[in-house]
Amino acid sequence: MGKFKPDNLPYTPEPGEFDLREGRTLEATCYKPFKRVLLEISYDGSEYGGWQIQPNRLAVQEDMQNKLTKLYGGQFIHLIGASRTDAGVHAIGFAASFLTPVRPVIPLDKLQSALNRQLPPAIRIRNVREVPLDFHTRYDAIGKAYTYVMNLGLETPFSGRYSMLTDPRQDVDAMREAASYLTGTHDYSSFVAERKNIDDAVRTIYDIRIQDFGNFRCLTFIGNGFLYKMVRNLVGTLHAAALHKIQPLEAKHILEARDRTLAPDTAPGHALFLMKVFFEPDDPKSFELKQVPFFM
Repeated sequence: MGKFKPDNLPYTPEPGEFDLREGRTLEATCYKPFKRVLLEISYDGSEYGGWQIQPNRLAVQEDMQNKLTKLYGGQFIHLIGASRTDAGVHAIGFAASFLTPVRPVIPLDKLQSALNRQLPPAIRIRNVREVPLDFHTRYDAIGKAYTYVMNLGLETPFSGRYSMLTDPRQDVDAMREAASYLTGTHDYSSFVAERKNIDDAVRTIYDIRIQDFGNFRCLTFIGNGFLYKMVRNLVGTLHAAALHKIQPLEAKHILEARDRTLAPDTAPGHALFLMKVFFEPDDPKSFELKQVPFFM
């Protein structure tokens, strides 16, 4: 079996997948998958341009694919991620999968440590497991949990990297009331970045939980899916309600208007963590945050 290289194929081909460069559907014979492996990944997104590969800044996906390709003897490995986290956003339990080559065989119980030795300190593999060959990391996900961290105390060189400094006199009751209007199944067009045209902005948010851990206030969003910058835009609205810049009921009016220009500013990305991606038989509603994400 010959080696696949990035200069002759844009990614590791999968049976039945359409190749834009070749203008045809790749045959199953051009790549013989051995296993599909699902990785649970934790990463510090501070120095990355997000998960997805992009032209001008190193992405987590690119860094990991390079290391996996090296691990598998130069055979190009294509990772399929469950989400596309923005620049500076972190992850505790990101999910990505790939098809292994037939050779070399790397036992799953060795893959985690072998890959962690290759990766930079900002990326760590938390768990490895085999999934069915037809498993799709993005389309088989049934939900996600995100946590946004606010610092109500004194900022330090370390807390400033992973939390948003804010006024400790926040009205948490106003924040909770505003959050109550934003849960459920709704069209969240008002909370999508303006430059994104979304055909279907209907999503379900099961819960928005507000918890304090010392000086840190954590806002956890659990839902069946989230749109581009949706969580950060929701945080911006809840933050505005907590500071009495808007009334809590205005969150409901902003949601119903389906107009992004009516919502407050987007919260910065450096304080956002993708906590977990849920797959069957997981129950997203059972997720519990037990400590500040960057202590996990």
